[in-house]
Amino acid sequence: MAEERVYTIPIRKVKKIAPRWKRAPRAVKFVREFVARHTKAQEVIIGKDVNEKIWERGIEKPPSKLRVKVIIDERETEEGKIKVAEVHLA
Repeated sequence: MAEERVYTIPIRKVKKIAPRWKRAPRAVKFVREFVARHTKAQEVIIGKDVNEKIWERGIEKPPSKLRVKVIIDERETEEGKIKVAEVHLA
């Protein structure tokens, strides 16, 4: 059974840390880290819609915050069960 949560991710922190020409790639990494930290998931899958929203205004101007819906699911693998989080726009 999958669990759904809605998060508002403060990407503004990335704007202070990363140089202008690295902001969008760093924002994608930040979204992945944020979701992994808050859901305790081993694997985070970022949806195409979220990636397009981050890159919408180019590499230098990602959005300041992003509201996303996270679907948390446990999947069977060869090693055992892992927790997977899928990220989509809310």
